[in-house]
Amino acid sequence: MTHWRVSGVLLGLGIALAGGTSHAEGLRCGDKLASTGSSLYEVRAICGEPDDAQHSIESRTIERRVPAPCPPGSERRRCETVTYQTIEIAVDRWTYDFGSNRFIEFARFEDGVLVHVGNSSSYGHKDPT
Repeated sequence: MTHWRVSGVLLGLGIALAGGTSHAEGLRCGDKLASTGSSLYEVRAICGEPDDAQHSIESRTIERRVPAPCPPGSERRRCETVTYQTIEIAVDRWTYDFGSNRFIEFARFEDGVLVHVGNSSSYGHKDPT
């Protein structure tokens, strides 16, 4: 009896975790797919205009390795040092409501490239097409 309870709990947990995760393949729009790496233009051509679009600029600090002089007495011929650079990234967040029979989909773009697709745990509000 306890074996069945444990199996049921694990199955329920797996389903719950899968519901809110991102789609590995991209954003499915009808019978077409906008894959990660697609441009804003390509996603709009495949999926149409988003139901909501937000644009922002994010600052990020990135680590860069650059050549540097080696310390005196070093046997190494090439040395490098780490520098940090703050860059700005254009971020677009698009929301698609494909209807009441699908979860609301979110697409995140960085510098015009689709980098993440996810869905909410709630269904859309439009009539299914």
